Amino acid sequence: MHSSEAEANALMQTSREWASAASTGDVDLIVSYWDDDAVVLPPEQQPLFGKKAIREYVIQSMALPGFSITWEPERATIAADGEFGYLLEKNKVTIKDSNGLLRTQAGKGVTVWKKNRSGEWKCVVDIWNGNPM
Repeated sequence: MHSSEAEANALMQTSREWASAASTGDVDLIVSYWDDDAVVLPPEQQPLFGKKAIREYVIQSMALPGFSITWEPERATIAADGEFGYLLEKNKVTIKDSNGLLRTQAGKGVTVWKKNRSGEWKCVVDIWNGNPM
């Protein structure tokens, strides 16, 4: 038996650790939070299927001048069996514009997670879009 509240807290902590990892620039660490068969649905782009495509996307994003991303989970919901969950999150992405000025876009997102065989939460669906600041 699992505790939904404990699992929700664990899932939110995993997301916070992932956000921290995103600031390191360590591509392998960043990508490790996605499941092998994950789907990423970036705004105004085609879906990315699987870690290979996601890894390339991460590399391309990090190569953008001034790129940084941060996020914070706001709410976690865990399925009754404790094997799946989803997070509502807020994020901020910063890049340099065509004039070389740093611009930050606020966003909102949903991530869907499942537990792997080792009991670790892995993101299986990741989607976000813009949000007013």
